[in-house]
Amino acid sequence: GINAEYGPADCRLHVFKDITQATEIWIKGNSFSVANLVKNETLAKLFEGGQLVIARLAPQDYHRFHSPVSGTLSEFTSIDGVFYTVNPVAVRQPTVNVYTENRRVVTTIQSPEFGTVLFIAIGATMVGSIVMTARESSPIHKGDELGYFAFGGSTCLVLFQKDKVKFDADLILNSIKPIETLVKMGEKLGEAAL
Repeated sequence: GINAEYGPADCRLHVFKDITQATEIWIKGNSFSVANLVKNETLAKLFEGGQLVIARLAPQDYHRFHSPVSGTLSEFTSIDGVFYTVNPVAVRQPTVNVYTENRRVVTTIQSPEFGTVLFIAIGATMVGSIVMTARESSPIHKGDELGYFAFGGSTCLVLFQKDKVKFDADLILNSIKPIETLVKMGEKLGEAAL
């Protein structure tokens, strides 16, 4: 339905009700914050207390990623960095800041149902490039391709503003354990919180 939020890729997935919960349970890198992730204080402020989807693509997965919601894309911002592995062991090390140090592309989607949604494609070990195939500053529909990773595993992060989405209960329960849930592109992850 129009109010559903879809999985952005074939992936192993976590959802968290806020960034704090994500850092307590899963992301252990000691410099993780939205501001460090997007390198933009103004944009980061929009997502204080925001909800987070972590979609990890393993090397054997389909490497394309898609828009989780319908709306209008912003411009794409590339942030240079390294290519640490995105495997769970690395993500859970305090001294390794995978998400805030790896090369990444940041964009937002202005969605009538979800408000401003932040989408970040993060490169990983052996990923030569992040290729954005969608047109910047143009309308996009839920499920439309945004881009692809040229090779290897990688991660997409999707951030929602505080209280904008109600994630499905099974995803919340697995994420707290913490167990990654295998999700196919286009599977429903939750709904707009009305």
